[in-house]
Amino acid sequence: MDKKHRKKLKRKAKAKGLKQKSEEAQKKLQKRINLFEKLPEQCSACNKAFPKTKESHMTWKVVVRSNSEMVRLFCSDCQSKVTDFVEGQDEV
Repeated sequence: MDKKHRKKLKRKAKAKGLKQKSEEAQKKLQKRINLFEKLPEQCSACNKAFPKTKESHMTWKVVVRSNSEMVRLFCSDCQSKVTDFVEGQDEV
């Protein structure tokens, strides 16, 4: 095996590794996009309907648990209640 052949094999292996990384990244991105389809229509705490306005998009909070594929939506009023509850759970 000469130097030119080794270099060609090295390039081929590198390209294969890059392609595999790219495919894995695409799969991860697709999973995250699919989680947006599970976005609820109302607040997960108080069941208040989600108004589709620019202001509500800026104030409401989306929480995603990717390992269990759970998506929750919290209104601005419930965000503080939920964070207090979670902090209380962490202290115990």
